[in-house]
Amino acid sequence: MDREPVIPTGGFQHWAVAFIVCNFNVDVGPEIEILYPPDVPFTTADLSAICFNSFPEQQNTETAEDLAFNFAITNNSPDVKLSSPNAPHGSADTFYGTCVFRQEFDHSMKRGFNQRTLVMISHHNFPSFHSRLLQKMTETGVISDPVTLQAAYNQMFAWRPPKVGRHELPFLGSIVTLDIAPHRSFPLQGLPGPTPLISDSRSSIYAYEPIGSWDNIMHFMPCITDLYVLYEKLVLCESIIVVAKSPQLASEAVSSLLDLICPVPYAGVVKPYMTMQADFKSIGIDGGTPQSFIIGITNPFLLKRIIAAAEISHRMRPHILYLQEFGGPVPTRRHHSIHHKSSRNVLLDLPGGGIEVHTPSKRFLKSDPTVLSQVEAMLKLGDQTRELGPIIRRHFAELTAQFVAPINRYLATSNVVTPGGNNRYASFSIPEFLSSVSKYGTSVKFRGQGPIQRHRARDGLYESFCNSPNFYSWLEMKVSLETAASAGMLSGSATSSTTT
Repeated sequence: MDREPVIPTGGFQHWAVAFIVCNFNVDVGPEIEILYPPDVPFTTADLSAICFNSFPEQQNTETAEDLAFNFAITNNSPDVKLSSPNAPHGSADTFYGTCVFRQEFDHSMKRGFNQRTLVMISHHNFPSFHSRLLQKMTETGVISDPVTLQAAYNQMFAWRPPKVGRHELPFLGSIVTLDIAPHRSFPLQGLPGPTPLISDSRSSIYAYEPIGSWDNIMHFMPCITDLYVLYEKLVLCESIIVVAKSPQLASEAVSSLLDLICPVPYAGVVKPYMTMQADFKSIGIDGGTPQSFIIGITNPFLLKRIIAAAEISHRMRPHILYLQEFGGPVPTRRHHSIHHKSSRNVLLDLPGGGIEVHTPSKRFLKSDPTVLSQVEAMLKLGDQTRELGPIIRRHFAELTAQFVAPINRYLATSNVVTPGGNNRYASFSIPEFLSSVSKYGTSVKFRGQGPIQRHRARDGLYESFCNSPNFYSWLEMKVSLETAASAGMLSGSATSSTTT
């Protein structure tokens, strides 16, 4: 007789699934040390996946500071029912893991140190918020404390279910302010205005704001103009592999890259951190359905496996973004020769043969020279500035707004209204839209020596976008927000207490 799915009671299960402490046992590998609440019916396979995704694959005995990172795995535990009564309801089939990894010297251990990770598993993808909770739980210096886990659980149990708007949440002696936007692809979440008031303190967390900062990530980039290459690939829903030395840098880069194209939702698979033990079918490998993805990895063998699988299936090779400490200033543009003394065109030196990092070329968009100069000047200041992130985020948010403006204009003037008064966009015609762009123009600057080349680049980018899954994810978001707004569902986003 089939077991009935366990229906969670209380507020905690509307926000999260469980806290897990994973310990790296040198004899058997990763293992579960604490599961709280202890009766969550995870399958053995899911517990194993959580364990393996909770540790860095590259061992660095010099790691002294905590590493904070994220991962996402498929829910293969049929008795774990994921739900939340209000929008956002969370995912019904994905576990989002947020981790704090700590390595401490311990002379009683075989290796001279122990490694533990505190993981929060949720069906909501609120990485910055979850990271703040874990930081609060581990600030006393203990990462494996059953009393702290129980206290955190009890306070979250008293919270009302998440909904769009502001939440004031009591948590371990402080109030955490959380803002949940109507959609995760709202641009510039968590970024204060360009001229904030003195009283406008950065106290709240936005549920979907990116983790990490370009102030750090840019120092590992091959060059500044690669931002435009990556932006194009993300807008067109192409695949990207981020290779970094740590899971923290990898997951922060994935999060920050996806933020660049807001409010266009990336329609591919997102895996902020993957290991060799991951389910590769989820990204179309080993028998999975071919689909675009952006993933973060630290294992060079995994990179080689993914590239080989793409070549075997005759799929487009994913773009590789290799983040590393190259030494010297970050160049504005790539040098085409790998032998140039300041070149960051590296060959990934992998056992069994290297993987060449293809020098990408921007196919459509023209770089903004003013922004390039600003970023270059900020990078020269090193760690003395926190202005780099806002500059990059605002520039690409404006670029995306300019990009979708002609589509919004076309939809507003050509959509069909049904007898019931409901708008629908089934009559969208790419040739007619391109004619509209040709007639009314766009603020986006395209590459090309003359008008003909620039017009070809313009039509090429818009046509590729309208044929990509991202166009439909953006259109779905647009329709759902218009429907919610017309029903008055977005007007109740005022501050609300979430305690019982």
